[in-house]
Amino acid sequence: MKTAFTACLGVVLSLAASRHAVADEPPSPPPDTPATPPTKDDADRDARMQKLEDELAQLREDNAFLEHKVDEAARLSARFSGYLDVGFFATDGNGAGTRTDLGNAYFPEYAGIVPDSWVFMGDPLSTAVNSRGEPADTGESRAVTFDPIDSRGKSTFIVNALNLGLLVGIGDTASLIGSVDFVPRGRDVSDPMGAFLGDYVDVKLAYGEWRPAFERLSLALQVGKFDSVIGREYRSLESPDRTGITPSLICRYTCGRPLGIKARLKLLDDALIANVSVTNGSHAIEGFPLSDEIDRNQMKTVAGRLSYLAVERIELGVSGAIGAQDLQTDDGVYQWHVGGDLHVDWKDFELTTELVKGRANGETSPMAPRCDVAACIRYKGAYGLLSHRLTNELEPYARVDWRDAVHESGASFVYISKLVRYTLGLRSELGAHVIVKVEATLNRELGRLPQFPNNVFTTSLLLKY
Repeated sequence: MKTAFTACLGVVLSLAASRHAVADEPPSPPPDTPATPPTKDDADRDARMQKLEDELAQLREDNAFLEHKVDEAARLSARFSGYLDVGFFATDGNGAGTRTDLGNAYFPEYAGIVPDSWVFMGDPLSTAVNSRGEPADTGESRAVTFDPIDSRGKSTFIVNALNLGLLVGIGDTASLIGSVDFVPRGRDVSDPMGAFLGDYVDVKLAYGEWRPAFERLSLALQVGKFDSVIGREYRSLESPDRTGITPSLICRYTCGRPLGIKARLKLLDDALIANVSVTNGSHAIEGFPLSDEIDRNQMKTVAGRLSYLAVERIELGVSGAIGAQDLQTDDGVYQWHVGGDLHVDWKDFELTTELVKGRANGETSPMAPRCDVAACIRYKGAYGLLSHRLTNELEPYARVDWRDAVHESGASFVYISKLVRYTLGLRSELGAHVIVKVEATLNRELGRLPQFPNNVFTTSLLLKY
């Protein structure tokens, strides 16, 4: 019995071992199937698939390019603004701010040096009638010869300017700024001696600005034709921004818009501001013969202003500039300018004052009248402007400005300017888009200059958009 059981157990174990060995063996490979040669339909199908893949890749590339352009457009914004300035003005006399010293009656020291009809007394820009600083008439002036209004003492309506402003944001830190005046003026087309074009375009601003992102300071870099960096009046040159209508007597030295590069830095929560520029010429306005937008010499003008907000509403500023004199080619002929300003904003009152002094040395050839090679000028002046906001709509203002200057150009001309000017005005804002201004100016010559009629009454109606 035992022997039979042992024999049966051996048979079972042997079968199990055989089955395990069979399970561990890898399956036998199937017999080789003969390859089927590709058909024409297979080739067409593969070609169609490849074409679809190529088209899909091109669509993906086009979509990526379109998404990039959409992203760029989303970061580019443009805004247009501007205003129409229409006015009416009247002057006494012939509208000019100068008279000639016939017979050298008042300044005999120029007899035999400068013809008496070219010795001018007064200020050719003192009879300004609008925010552009255009005089009612330039009279017989030889230094300021551009006479865009030429009123000849007659009262008249006038479109002072149609302004177009452009602000384009480029990304998060860059922008493009432009400002253009379209200036309609008359011209007698029947006059063969007519020197000026009538209507013209004045590009006032054209610059790019980059403001890199810093945590503790504000920096702006500008290149092109930008605002002045000296004085304070340049901040409110446009008609809607200016409290009154006409610029001060010293604006000609500080309100120009030169061409070059500029940096503005703000520190201490914007309490300390530094402006520095390197430009082709001075910061004088283009209507005054100390400005040269396209330089005639190699040496550039370096200018700067430092201001500090002493308390919350009192700002003090100092500024200066030095460079080669404009409108001549010698790098060794200098012109310089220094100034200081104060601004106080207290309750409903606002006070602004500025004081400036400067000189353009000019150049004189041996045994010739002074400044015959390059004109020279020495000047000093100041103004104070006080305004009071009676209501949200009414703001009366008063200004006193003074200028003392001598401008010489060999035997060609000499200007002796010493005067004080009193201005009273009223500004009214009628809603967000309409401003009305009325202003009267009394000119008074000082020293040896005789009194002559050159007072101005002017108005301005502004429509902003």
